[in-house]
Order: sequence, then C-alpha cells, then structure tokens
Amino acid sequence: MIIDGYAHIMTESIVRDMGIGLQKVPPQLAEMTKRSVKENVETWLSAMDKFGIEKTVFMATASLNKDFTEFINSSSRFVGFAKINPKPYEPVATITTLQKEFENGMKGVKLYATGDGFDVGCADMYPFYEYCQQNNVPIVIHFGVTIGMRSNLMAGNPLLLSRILKDFPKLNFVIAHFGAGFFREVLMLKYRTDNLFVDTSGTNNWIPYQDNFLILKDVFRKAIEIFGPQKIIFGSDTRIFPDGYRENILSEQIKILDELNLSSADKEDIMSNNARRVFNI
Repeated sequence: MIIDGYAHIMTESIVRDMGIGLQKVPPQLAEMTKRSVKENVETWLSAMDKFGIEKTVFMATASLNKDFTEFINSSSRFVGFAKINPKPYEPVATITTLQKEFENGMKGVKLYATGDGFDVGCADMYPFYEYCQQNNVPIVIHFGVTIGMRSNLMAGNPLLLSRILKDFPKLNFVIAHFGAGFFREVLMLKYRTDNLFVDTSGTNNWIPYQDNFLILKDVFRKAIEIFGPQKIIFGSDTRIFPDGYRENILSEQIKILDELNLSSADKEDIMSNNARRVFNI
C-alpha cells in the first residue's frame, strides 16, 4: 500500500480564506471551487481505492478553514496538515492558531515560505519551533518556485533553514518538491543533519529552469545518494478536480525507483513507511 505524502483540496470556502477573490481565480482553480466537501471525499476515496493508496496527507492552503477540517475528519484515511503563516513578533498568536488546528484534528504543519514571503530562519520563529519540537509536530515547507501570486523567491531558499536544523535537532522538517528549483541547496542542507527529509511531490516542472541537464531520474538518483531511501517521501501534489488523481506522477516515480534497482524495502520506505514514521500516522 502507498501513502501519498502531499496533496491538496480546494473549495470555494478555502479559496476565499486564502484571500483570493473568486473573480481572479484561474479557470482550473475555479473548476475546483465548484465541488462540495462531500464530492471531494467521495472522489478522493474512490481514487485511493483504485490506485492502492492507504492514506493521503493533505496540506491546507488556508488556516482554520471549516471545509478543510470537515474533509480531514470525514475519513481515517485522510491526514491533515495545518497551514500556518507565522506572524512576526506574535509567537503566542501563531501557537494559539496551531493549537486550535490540532483540536480540529490536524497532525502537522505546512509552511509556505515562498508564498507567504517570510524568513523561516529568523529569531521570531524560535518559539514556534520550540513548541513543535516539544510536541513532536512535523513541519513541511514549500521553498522555491510556486504558482502563488504573492510569492517571494528571496524567502524561498532552503538554506535559510540551516541554523534551525541544528538548533532543533529533534524536530523533523520535510522540504517539498525536492526544493522546487533549489535542489542544489537542499543537497547542501543535508550535510551533517539527521532531521531533514525531502518529498518527491508534484510535476517537478522546475527542472528545465536549472543550469544543468538533469532529468527527474537524475534528481531521484542524487537524492537517494545524499539523503538515503529512509529520508525521502513520495507525494503526488494531486488536486483531485478537475483532472482526477495524478496517476502519471505515481507511475513515473515508481518506474524510476524500479530503474534505479532499489530493493523492495527501500521502495516501500519511500512509498509509505517514511511518511508513516515521520508524520506519526
């Protein structure tokens, strides 16, 4: 069985809470907002049954959203990660929001460093990290390129996490999408750290913008060499509407793991066991 470690859902309520006016929503995203929570639940469970997916981890795109909370709590096969946008100089407010999300059933945190444009390594973040470390809360971070309309690549460099990894050695961090264009930096960041993980999610359409000739198989090969199979988490970055589950990403990544001649145990770690362990699910 597979655990998909990175996915999203979108409804009209979620888009509104993201602060995006519906009149400005791109056509594909607009199609997603037409679907109810019930439709999302039914379609996701059907897709998971079809493709042998035991559980899916969903990354919220808005904080304390009622639709997202309802969706996550509709099935034991859904795992929710809260979207937290840390407020500078307001660590108490940030932690209070996180506590409310846990009461709503969330199991971890998603930070949008590029999209929300904040420095993950600044001193104001320390109370938040301390709380997460004390409560064994895993953190997933989107660095690098993003389709977010307010993105700031100056905040998207994973190296901003360098000191944090050392100062919070018992706190697990997962960098999404192989760093989404900052793959070199992600590899360097792994040097002498044991609490850093990377996920494989998305189309990885950042690859053509690199100053090399990598293909996705090369990215996997190098990530496995530096991180090891026990530090890599599969994800599809599926938004189930309007195109359905991203079977093409699932099949392509399984094919790559087969071509790299990984053992069955290593493939199982990447496709399920690592997510189960790191995300406490």
